[in-house]
Amino acid sequence: MWHSRFWVLSLAVLFLTPFVHASRASGRVDGSVKSSVFLSPPFFLQQGSVVNKYYYDIPFPRGHTALKSFDAEVVDEMGASVPLFETYLHHWTVERYYGPKGTQVDRWSPNFILARNAGVCKNDLAQYFGLGSETRRTSTWVPGPYGIEVGNPKEIPSGYEERWVLNVHAIDTRPGVKDRFRCTECKCSLYNVTKSEYGHPLDKDYIGGLYCCYDQTRCQLRDGFKGGEVRKLF
Repeated sequence: MWHSRFWVLSLAVLFLTPFVHASRASGRVDGSVKSSVFLSPPFFLQQGSVVNKYYYDIPFPRGHTALKSFDAEVVDEMGASVPLFETYLHHWTVERYYGPKGTQVDRWSPNFILARNAGVCKNDLAQYFGLGSETRRTSTWVPGPYGIEVGNPKEIPSGYEERWVLNVHAIDTRPGVKDRFRCTECKCSLYNVTKSEYGHPLDKDYIGGLYCCYDQTRCQLRDGFKGGEVRKLF
């Protein structure tokens, strides 16, 4: 018989940490529910710049547990929340996947297996936490005696182990960018992008979206604005 262990998770997407991978900052136990705060690796932005990074095998809770809540926040080096008008969080996701024991893999590896939902959607839809900036301060609490099950050993393929991958896509919109609103909309003309990050030409009718604000692109700055301050975030 499986004895339930419930977790309430928080992810600080920006916080000063010496570790390469996410690390647990604090935890507490309240009856059968345990809460923890995790810190992401740092990333760096200056006015108009974009990051869209993937961090694999982050050390989230291991074992057969159930998640009751999962919240995320962008913070600076002092741990203070960063407003959306300074760093626009286009999206963030945390997903489970299976990787061969003793081997690091990424989403392009042939032996990378994304964990799927149960039931009728198990072959089509993956379960993940996060998405856009609207998730900030939005409750994710699962009510009653329920939780989102993870780490079930019966579902892990032989020779594999369950892991977590974090994806963070953020745009620096501090003063200095030419058009803050259209930078967040990823207008292709402001990013001077005509090809995808994989080198494929974009359709002439594609005027804005994710294909124009990929990792290491930069939104247009105001005339006369030079450089910009590099900011360390988590």
